[in-house]
Amino acid sequence: MQIKKKTDIDAVLDNFSSFAQWDALGKKQYFVFPDRKRGGQWTLMHYSGDTFSVHGLGEDYRDEEEQFFEERQSIISFLWDHRSAFNSAVKLVMEKELSMNS
Repeated sequence: MQIKKKTDIDAVLDNFSSFAQWDALGKKQYFVFPDRKRGGQWTLMHYSGDTFSVHGLGEDYRDEEEQFFEERQSIISFLWDHRSAFNSAVKLVMEKELSMNS
């Protein structure tokens, strides 16, 4: 599940549960990947109703609150801008799952 073209992002969002973790308390799926621009991490979250949000956290910063994406195009732009870090993190998760299932 890699982002090579902008059109790949729709498939990533539609199949978010295939690589994301489940937060039972928050009732959301989430995926953590590096924030290479600020030297921390992003947590991308998916709530029921196809709502996505993101939160950044690092050693020297912490976003005040989640940023909710009002339009699908906004989440597409965000993931396109951070596709390299996102792809690396997804690859690691998928490799880990393969080794556990072998």
